[in-house]
Amino acid sequence: MSLESKGQNEKAVIRRLFSELDTARISYCHWKSNCRLEATLAGEEDIDILVDRRQAAKFQGVLSVSGFKLAQSALGGGHPSTFHAIGLDGHTGELVDLHVCHEVYSGDSLVKNYRMPIEGELLANTRELLGVKVPDAACELVYFVLRIALKHLSPIELLKSNRHRSKHADELAWLQQAASRSIVPPPAICDRLFPVIGAELFSDLVNAIARQEAIFLRIRLGWKVAWRLRGTRRLSAFGAAVSRLWRFGDFVRGRLSGAKSLHLVSGGGIVALVGPKATGKSTTANELARCLGRHLNVCRIHAGKPPPTLISWIPNWFVPLARRLLPHERMAVYEDPARRERRDFSLFHVARMALLAHDRRRLLQRALRKAAAGAIVISDRYPSLQPGTIDSSSFDSVALASCDSWLKRKLMQYERYCYSAIPRPNLVIKLTAPIAIAIARDATRDKAGGPDEAAVRRHWELERKTDFGSTPVVTIDTTGPLEETARQAVNAVWAVL
Repeated sequence: MSLESKGQNEKAVIRRLFSELDTARISYCHWKSNCRLEATLAGEEDIDILVDRRQAAKFQGVLSVSGFKLAQSALGGGHPSTFHAIGLDGHTGELVDLHVCHEVYSGDSLVKNYRMPIEGELLANTRELLGVKVPDAACELVYFVLRIALKHLSPIELLKSNRHRSKHADELAWLQQAASRSIVPPPAICDRLFPVIGAELFSDLVNAIARQEAIFLRIRLGWKVAWRLRGTRRLSAFGAAVSRLWRFGDFVRGRLSGAKSLHLVSGGGIVALVGPKATGKSTTANELARCLGRHLNVCRIHAGKPPPTLISWIPNWFVPLARRLLPHERMAVYEDPARRERRDFSLFHVARMALLAHDRRRLLQRALRKAAAGAIVISDRYPSLQPGTIDSSSFDSVALASCDSWLKRKLMQYERYCYSAIPRPNLVIKLTAPIAIAIARDATRDKAGGPDEAAVRRHWELERKTDFGSTPVVTIDTTGPLEETARQAVNAVWAVL
């Protein structure tokens, strides 16, 4: 790959961060996995930087200027003197994850139990690689070898670490080649920084890592390193075991649920995607969840089709039968402008709308709790403040006043109460497209009942009347490529978080 193409693949937000660090004269280095620095600059790998703790406050200002936002684990699964920040590359709509350390802790990836006071050495001896400050290769090699050795102490870490043993061997070879130009050889640096390890054990570790099949040798040497570094442990053996199990449980939970544990320190929020039929709400919601969910805790819901609750579960079983037996009670009938103007509602329709409002309220109140806990909740469709619009209250004050049935009036009042109790979203993204394009898209959708041009036109008129009060509304035209729609949506969400 040419240098020109490498530069083209870089994320602008990452390059800006390193540029701002240099401008502010921050003492830093990208201290791990520099053999894959090109992938890091492209946003394919996490960014790992070590920053002089004396410049921590100044560094926070650089983060803000560079467009990064602080993030933390929802379950408190962080490590000492380490934090996350998430940045958005506005040109691509993709997020990047920044890991910042002020002190060096090592060990298995779950616990990081060993304090290694080598940050001064790493920061004092740097070189430049692809325009980024990185440690002297010999210093980086010493830390890399000890880090890999300490990843061979627990069965959990063995399963995780040895999936990448070929990468470890490749990185070792890359570091050895780079360190061959260093003035002080790596064994001598190890002997000076870690006299309890010594040059001989260090050389044995290097040979064991180079041989991918020597897993039992790496385990034996790893325990020898751990014993010699026992004075630097931050947790007792029992405390480390408990922490490891707890963190592994969080890791498994995340893998099974597909959700990340990170959330922004500034908080989560509810993002509503609304718009007429066939404007790409579900497709855009999927892309939005994919982009944001790469690093952050994201939850998808569908407010247009809320899951049944205890009181609506049994009635919902009879909806398909009711559609066949009572065709005059279909939603399309009540969406007719003339029928709406008459405000002629059957008891069946009023009861059905009350149950639907109940289900929506329960779903969106759960969404509020998730957002309050830091999650970004992406909702396909959302109730408007204007009665009579899609997914909103079906009964205005005139319909309530003109109703002569006590039971229907009570159900209408309950339906209106449910919608009044629904939390407001933090952002509404209104998707639009010319009606001709929407009709053409609807004709290609694989759905029950086939294309329905009349429904597209009805919903088009109803969506024009939506009102979301003081909630910010961003309008996006979806006639362009999906990538452009997703990019605009991610940028809009990022601006309000």
